[in-house]
Amino acid sequence: MASTQTFSEGNGSNAGTETTSRGEMNWKNVDDSTTAYSSSVITAGNNSFSKAQAIVFAGTWNSLSSLTVKVDNNAPATGLSIVGVVRSASFTPSASSTGDGAMSTSGAAVNFTGTSWATAFAAGSSSSTAGGTLYTQPLRTQLQTTSSAAPGDIASRTFTWSWTES
Repeated sequence: MASTQTFSEGNGSNAGTETTSRGEMNWKNVDDSTTAYSSSVITAGNNSFSKAQAIVFAGTWNSLSSLTVKVDNNAPATGLSIVGVVRSASFTPSASSTGDGAMSTSGAAVNFTGTSWATAFAAGSSSSTAGGTLYTQPLRTQLQTTSSAAPGDIASRTFTWSWTES
């Protein structure tokens, strides 16, 4: 039997409030999972609130390993950049610059951590042989803009999470 996956997002103090089964990853000018991005626009010269998102594996598997995440384009338009890093320590989302580097377009390593959101921000391990529920380290991302950013939506970006499963 294969694993199943969903995404969780952390908001609030220490990104400690989990919203499960996320179906999108909109950057916006508010730290929550429910406000429409069109109601919390990011103006040129400002940043989105940083986001914490992790995969939650469920089901039965013999082994999970070699988990990576990448973005298809970390500079999607003039005046825009996508920064990101895999986190092993909690943080409180804000619109201040995270200080992270450009989001990887080749694949950043992600570890498997524990069985709840509370255990996601940990060093974890590069593989797992336990079935059940398993969280990964969260990916922190932020859309950063300069004053030269054009108004309006940007094209969708693709984040690819890949792993080996047996």
